[in-house]
Amino acid sequence: MLLYELQQHCSPGEIMANKSPLIIVLAVFTLLLFAGGNVMAQTITINGDVSQEDSLVWTISSDALDGVLVPGEVQATTTYGENTHSTGGSTSYIKNFNLNTGNVVLGQNNVDVQKIITFDGTTAPNGNGRIVSEESIGIDTMGLPGSSSTWPAFHSNIQAGGSFDLLRGSVATAAQSRTVSADPNTPVSLNYYINLHGTPTRTGAYLPAIGSVNSFMNAHGEYARGNSTQKSSDLVYSHSSGASGLITSFTDSIKYQSGLTLF
Repeated sequence: MLLYELQQHCSPGEIMANKSPLIIVLAVFTLLLFAGGNVMAQTITINGDVSQEDSLVWTISSDALDGVLVPGEVQATTTYGENTHSTGGSTSYIKNFNLNTGNVVLGQNNVDVQKIITFDGTTAPNGNGRIVSEESIGIDTMGLPGSSSTWPAFHSNIQAGGSFDLLRGSVATAAQSRTVSADPNTPVSLNYYINLHGTPTRTGAYLPAIGSVNSFMNAHGEYARGNSTQKSSDLVYSHSSGASGLITSFTDSIKYQSGLTLF
């Protein structure tokens, strides 16, 4: 069974015609990966240039990762990536990266990434600073039924993410996935959330964000029936949303679940 839920809100308004410590961050991330589940946090506030790049590929199997799927085996691959660069202006960047490679329960995630970025390119010497960012999270799951399995053969690939190109604005995102659980009734899930809005002034008013923002989801599910390995269902879905110009508010919330029981 599958569940897709999309929530979006866009108020585009009037449409207009110093580096991060990446080496330290990667070293910390490696330690957390072997630890099996902790938090990596980074905060940057700077006038100048900022560059942030993250990449994760994690594959886990109930059997051996030998390229052959045997009866009763299930595999899951999780991917995450971010590429953010700002030039000129002022940047506030806060990010929390949580990775848990063990069993999780309903309400928890194996990968949980949240960040908040506030950028003002009008403070650059030429008043024309720029921040460009793209982020994505994906899960690829597959399995073959065994002699006592209650699930059919399946293969699902889900990708979601967002991007923005701004002169000014504040962005909050969350990327989450769950692929490992001891309870077969806990569904696989993927969530992606992005919210862009304006920046506050000293008087408490908000200046609209300036630039463009986009979000997307691509899903492909292939499923058999009973203990058969022959495909009985093929589902393809895609979604995209965006806005550009003077943007008061843009929100897109993407949620996916697949399992024997959905919540």
